[in-house]
Amino acid sequence: MPRQQNFYQDLKSFQLFEEFTNSQHYKALPDEWFVVVADVANSTEAIKQGRYKEVNALGVMTIVALINTLKKFDIPYVFGGDGSTACIPKYHYDETCQALAACQVLAKQQFKLSLRIGLVSIAELRTHGCDVFIAKYQPHADFKQAMFKGTGLAFAEKLIKDPSPDNPYLVRADATQNSNLFEGFECRWNEVPSPHQHNVSLLVQTLSTNEHDKEQLYKEIIEHIKRIYGDWQQYHPLQENQLSLTASVKLLSIESKIRNYLHSRWQMLKYLARLEVLRLVGIWVMSRNVQTDKTDWGAYKQNLVLNSDFQKFDEVLRMVISGTEQQYQRLRDLLEMYHQQGKIVFGMHTSQHSLITCIVTDYNKNHTHFLDGSNGGYALAAVEMKAQLKNKAI
Repeated sequence: MPRQQNFYQDLKSFQLFEEFTNSQHYKALPDEWFVVVADVANSTEAIKQGRYKEVNALGVMTIVALINTLKKFDIPYVFGGDGSTACIPKYHYDETCQALAACQVLAKQQFKLSLRIGLVSIAELRTHGCDVFIAKYQPHADFKQAMFKGTGLAFAEKLIKDPSPDNPYLVRADATQNSNLFEGFECRWNEVPSPHQHNVSLLVQTLSTNEHDKEQLYKEIIEHIKRIYGDWQQYHPLQENQLSLTASVKLLSIESKIRNYLHSRWQMLKYLARLEVLRLVGIWVMSRNVQTDKTDWGAYKQNLVLNSDFQKFDEVLRMVISGTEQQYQRLRDLLEMYHQQGKIVFGMHTSQHSLITCIVTDYNKNHTHFLDGSNGGYALAAVEMKAQLKNKAI
């Protein structure tokens, strides 16, 4: 087995989120790896139709498909709201493309949405003067997140989004018929009310080409956020007592459609009925702190909060922050000052709730929870940031 396949698994991790700015934590991906970019085409229109939970689900679904396809290996990935980005070794290129093709088929058949997915090799990105560096943030033993530096992800996205009909980077493969491809995908929580007045889905990107200047800017911004909002426990958008399992057939049907896309409508309905039973059982075991051989259910909500990706970095600082209107205005004024100085572009979108979409390998420790703000979240924050970038280019 080529050693490069264990590249991410072998990375030494760091524990404090603010250390994402430290270049010493990052290593360049091997030439033999590929960047995978998946996003929901015309996601803004889908959001206007009130379908943002579906958009979120498709972004997470692609991560689930990659994890299940490459079960023996750790891969770096990040959820972006209306899509996802990941990196995979070339030795699994063909099976990865088949899994991603299945994601496209599912999105079209089950949700009438189009997933644009492509892959670009690290070796090719380097011929364009771009690179991808990976770090591993691991705040505790049972949770880790990949952090990304460099210009490679943005350039790969540009290549993949090229509208040319013969775009060579787009996935072109027969979809795998693996019925277990989306095992572990879960979408069972109600929208979570903000612990404070509202949540802010925040995006910040520095404009400097100097790595030292970039690091210093992100350090400053993180320090400003901590001064305004306090530490992460104070601005975390989730609290245990606000978490509740949903009885909404509309929401649960999203999971059913994804987990059963190769099955009949009758099997989907049976799955929905099973989810209702599991909801009632889940409420009972968590409220009574039931402890089985495999799972401490009394600790599940606490672990969910700890295993959520509410702050991350993928060449862009992404955070979902809970706070007051006054704190929001202080942060916006500060970021606007940096923007007027030509140092950053940013986007902010406020909402009253968080959305949670999950990957669950086991209920005790190995579960990851992807967060976004409701009613548009990161996708609408990106609209503001892209407008700022466009104005800078004029």
